[in-house]
Formats: sequence, C-alpha cells, structure tokens
Amino acid sequence: MPEVAFSESYVTLWRGKDCLAFIDGLSSNLVLGLSPNKVIQSAILDKNAKIIDFVTIINLGEFLAVVGYMPNFEALLNFVTPKILQSDVVISDISNLNDVIIHYEDNSGGEIGTCETSDGETKARVSEKITFCIVSKNMKIDCKEMDQDFHEWRIKNLIPWYGYEISFGKIPYVCGLENYVHVSKGCYTGQEILTRMRTRSRGMKKLISISNSDFANHKITTKGKTNSLTIISQ
Repeated sequence: MPEVAFSESYVTLWRGKDCLAFIDGLSSNLVLGLSPNKVIQSAILDKNAKIIDFVTIINLGEFLAVVGYMPNFEALLNFVTPKILQSDVVISDISNLNDVIIHYEDNSGGEIGTCETSDGETKARVSEKITFCIVSKNMKIDCKEMDQDFHEWRIKNLIPWYGYEISFGKIPYVCGLENYVHVSKGCYTGQEILTRMRTRSRGMKKLISISNSDFANHKITTKGKTNSLTIISQ
C-alpha cells in the first residue's frame, strides 16, 4: 500500500483518569468510552463550534496518544490547558521522538477503529482506507513526503485534509467533517450551534469532486490534474 510522511503532525501523550471525559467535553465526536486499543477521530471545538484542531485519539491503555496538525498545536494547548483545572489530565509533547506515516489505499482488512503496537510502531486504522502509523524516529523509516499522488487519491475518495479543507476556525459542517459530528451526543462545546445548523439545514455544506472546468480556481480547495475538491452548500 502507498504511504506518505505526515510531517506537519504532532504527537502528544495524555495521562490521567479524566482524559477521556475531558476530551469528550470538547469534541464533536463521542470519545467517552473509547476502549483500549481503539481509535477515533474528532474535531476539538471552541464555544462557537469552530475547529481548534482535528485530532486522532488512540487509547493505548495506560495513556492516550493524540495526533494533530502542528500549525494548530499551540492554539490547542492554549485552549485546553486553562480548562484542566483540578482534572487528572497531564499532556506531554513527544513529537520530537516520533514520526507519523499515513498508509492510504489500505486494503489489509483490519478492523476499522482499532490499533496495535509492535516493535516501536503503533498502527491505528482510522477509516476503511487510511491507517495512521506512529513510529519512533530511531527506526529511521524512509518515507516520501505528501505529494500530488496522495492528493489525487484524496480527490477521488473525497477525503478532507489539513490545510486544504480542514482549517482552524471553521465549523465541521463546512469543511467535510460531518461524519465526525456525533448527532446524539450531549454536552460538549459548540453543541448547540451544530445542532441548530443541522436541524434547520442552515449553513450546511458538503465536499464534492468536480471537473476542473466546472468552477473557478478560487472555489477549489484541493487542485487535481483533471478533477478537484470543492465545498458547496447543500
């Protein structure tokens, strides 16, 4: 399967008995109850339902590994740290010790939403065709940077990505992340805004692939050779 380095990622460890409940209260997806060796992706939201970061949360038993987008890391820490207060939550940045590699077009057949660790590598199958791999820098794995082939694959499979569709300060419903909003979950930051948008069908958008001849370039979020991604109103 093809793979690319997610060089603009960070990796953090979250320790403490309150971690899942704490993250759940800030997340669009249902994180509470995430079992060991399970993985889920979610947007961390502010009170206006705007994205602080879109993260991959991996339960490794004694702690959580949380992978996100490095340009959003400082904003994430500034947002969550004052909210910890008396909660049993400790966050450690281990980005300088690890690399993140994306396996895509992954047809290995592993169960979606599960992870496993072996020989210094943690593999987390986040969707039908994508696996996040956290590997120690000591392993010195030779992997190419994200290139046009990866983005052409995203265009074909309608996969939003950081810096393209997924942006700091946007609402999940306007950047292709509607599948990461748990519609029956209660009590999290930004919930009322997302519920109102969904029930009133206002401001809802969807990610589509279009021919490059159909739209002006300024409406395109990811440019491909013949087709591109764009976000349109529903």
